[in-house]
Amino acid sequence: MKYSFSRVLTALFTASLFACSAFAQNNSIASAAGDKYVISANAGGVNFVEGTVGVTKKEGKSGLLLKGDQLQIGDRVSTGTTGKVEILLNPGSFLRLGIGSSFEFKTTSLDDLQIDLESGSAILEVFAGEDFTVTVNAPKTKFHLIQSGIYRVDVAKDGSGTIAVWKGKAELSDANGSIVKGGREASVTNGNAAITKFDRSDKDALETWSKARSKELAKTSASLDRSQMRTSLISSFFGRRWNTYDSFGLWVFDPFGRNYCFLPFGYGWQSPYGYGFGNYLGWYNLPSIVYYPPTNNSRPGTVPATQTTTDRRTGSRTIDSGSNRNSERYPREEGVPPFVRMQGDSSSRVGVSERSPTFDNERGPVYSQPGSSQPIVSAPPVTVTSAPREIKHSRP
Repeated sequence: MKYSFSRVLTALFTASLFACSAFAQNNSIASAAGDKYVISANAGGVNFVEGTVGVTKKEGKSGLLLKGDQLQIGDRVSTGTTGKVEILLNPGSFLRLGIGSSFEFKTTSLDDLQIDLESGSAILEVFAGEDFTVTVNAPKTKFHLIQSGIYRVDVAKDGSGTIAVWKGKAELSDANGSIVKGGREASVTNGNAAITKFDRSDKDALETWSKARSKELAKTSASLDRSQMRTSLISSFFGRRWNTYDSFGLWVFDPFGRNYCFLPFGYGWQSPYGYGFGNYLGWYNLPSIVYYPPTNNSRPGTVPATQTTTDRRTGSRTIDSGSNRNSERYPREEGVPPFVRMQGDSSSRVGVSERSPTFDNERGPVYSQPGSSQPIVSAPPVTVTSAPREIKHSRP
């Protein structure tokens, strides 16, 4: 009897080991499937390196910069006489450095991304608008990129900077806050701006390479596998690695091309160069919880009771007590994610198709089919209460 009981216990123990092993294996398989495409919403990824490119870390360590590295604020990147590098900014935007150039991140926030370009040449392909500016600081001046577009900034040996606006609109740091439109280049000397036309058909190697990279990466975005991407998106979303309220889209690492490409949240987005991305977030038929506002202490898009703002031209900071929280200075509608605000910002000139999106707090992003009044909803109906609430969910 004791022998039989012992055999039963041994069998049960062995079965439990197999069960645990199978469970761990299934988790491993699910994890591997979920990581087929690596999803990120962060700036600073190194997407391309050619020639000699060095990096000096904020803590003082130096070495070669490699593709796949992640830059932090204060890390200084320098290209050699044959080096060039492509850096991921906020999702959808790129910084491409030419030879003999150096830069570092000053901030990486979505609404106020800033880089310090200390020397050389850089091309920025960016999504920008009234609420989402990108600033390039040269040693003796700064340029504010206030519209989606393509910009080249050159820094001379004396620290002075010149900006060429290939497409978009930039604001200078002169006393008048002069605006530079597409097809014009500008510099600021002793507080005075000089703006002239330039020939956009005259391209050098850096400009040709930048456009070719944009075309290649847009093709990669359009070729992402739907079923595998859906698994990766769901896995990373429930892993709290992204939400629709912290960027315009996602960086997706394609293991076949071994590059990060851009997956926009909005339908019909095009790169500033004019290349379509093929698909958008709604195409992957994600669960409706993706379109809920994040659960935090305030609704997304609202202005807190105390708000600090910075004047782009003077650099002065002011504190708003909240008395104008509903004024035109802060026109953000509650619950509206950044990509919808960008599409609705007439100053952003973001390339989108005829399906003009709106955002319904009960249905998520809504698009209208061209020639039809029937709305297309990118997520099943959801209910958003007027007050923050805890959202409970289980992993798929």
